[in-house]
Amino acid sequence: MIAQKSLDMKTIADGKTTVGEKIDTETVLGCNVCGSDRIQKIDSDFNFCRCDSCGYVFDSPRPSFAEISAFYSQAGKYDVWLKEERERDMLWKRRLRKLLRCGPKGYLLDVGTGYGQFLHHARPFFAEVTGTEVSESAVALAKEKYGLSLLAGQVEALDLPPQSFDTITLFHVLEHVPDPDKLVNVCHALLREHGILVIAVPNDVLAWTSKIKKLGKQLGLKSFQKFSPQLGIPRAGTSREIHLSHFTPAVLRRLLKGCGLQVMEESLDPYYASTGIRLLLDSVYSALHRLLYAALKINRYDTIWMVARKP
Repeated sequence: MIAQKSLDMKTIADGKTTVGEKIDTETVLGCNVCGSDRIQKIDSDFNFCRCDSCGYVFDSPRPSFAEISAFYSQAGKYDVWLKEERERDMLWKRRLRKLLRCGPKGYLLDVGTGYGQFLHHARPFFAEVTGTEVSESAVALAKEKYGLSLLAGQVEALDLPPQSFDTITLFHVLEHVPDPDKLVNVCHALLREHGILVIAVPNDVLAWTSKIKKLGKQLGLKSFQKFSPQLGIPRAGTSREIHLSHFTPAVLRRLLKGCGLQVMEESLDPYYASTGIRLLLDSVYSALHRLLYAALKINRYDTIWMVARKP
């Protein structure tokens, strides 16, 4: 449920603030998880809203899809990822090992695959791999680097045959899309019976790191000024990413169940891409949170990993 688009004074740049730039924005009128119109503005300065019915936190007003596509299609957008290729190879192999324990390994669809690094590693383990991507530069890079012919555009608009895939992955994609409910329903339709949907998203509403950023902003510390004093999250478009949704495990479970999927696994996404002492620290931090989750089912880590099966 989206209002008419408008031109508004916002900031959207690759890690920098562009003052006074007009971009295309839209206003969300209802919850894109449960459909409720009981929407509360929780931080007007940062455009954060929350659904009073299900707790879903989202941005409104927010950049339009055209702005998001243009943002991720910028020349050089993936330069940082390419510089971190070895670290990201390790990241994708961690996720792949976790994924391969989940279920069917026939036909794989990776939605929002970037330049295809995950598909490159997954290809030997699946009968066929397919990827979708809205970034024109990423589609070209996937072809050049890995010989992958990605499907350009939103999966919702690609008219793929129903029940075509055994596994669908959404690795840090759901937080970027305008309508999470629509995307998950499309994935449900594309899955074969007993197929699985694997989702990884930030846990930025509940994570300890967000609590620290929130406190830093409230204390007026200079390095924390780009974060919301209510949530500890930056405004969309003022960092290297544009996130429109901010999930909690409870909201993500509700979304999946509402789309007819059965949640079969919930844990933490091993999302870090680092080396040396930083890799050691990231690994220890992740392990401590895994222990916390195993003991108390409490997730205060930076990410959520959830697997759901189509009945």
